[in-house]
Amino acid sequence: MNNTTASSEDIYPLKCGYDLPVFGLKDGSFNIIHISALASIAISLCSVVIVMVLSFSDKNRKLFFSRAKKERFIVYLAICDGFFNLFHGIDHLHYFIGKDHPRPKELCELYSFGQMIFVNAQHLLVNIVAINVYMMMYFNKNLNFGRLDWKLLVWAFGVPLLAQIGAVLGGQLGPNGT
Repeated sequence: MNNTTASSEDIYPLKCGYDLPVFGLKDGSFNIIHISALASIAISLCSVVIVMVLSFSDKNRKLFFSRAKKERFIVYLAICDGFFNLFHGIDHLHYFIGKDHPRPKELCELYSFGQMIFVNAQHLLVNIVAINVYMMMYFNKNLNFGRLDWKLLVWAFGVPLLAQIGAVLGGQLGPNGT
């Protein structure tokens, strides 16, 4: 009978994300994964461009912050979606071209940093939209986000930025195999 105990290296043998295999390379699904992801990202980016062009095309429009809240929300959500898709698209393109994790690690961390800020900002904006709609429907109260929407923007972008700075300082960003 072998009385050896498992070391932490046996339980957690990976030292960093670069030890993980790139998802889909071994089973042949790599191209399908990345081509479909890049196509979806391209469609989403086209939608963002359409929203932004339509939102700012009329010369007679009011200044941005004097527009209705619903018009500003659409632009904020499009900005989040656009920047998320830029970071995510470049990340997928990097994987697709190199058939490996993005290197150096700092570049991979930058992709992660940008993706996480904007996907979390979008989630927080949707959260605020839902709360605002609820307050209007059930309490007939319209939430005030301050001059130039500063409260909304600090919540939506400041919280994810601080969280991602914490993730960088904690060494939590980088390659994960996907």
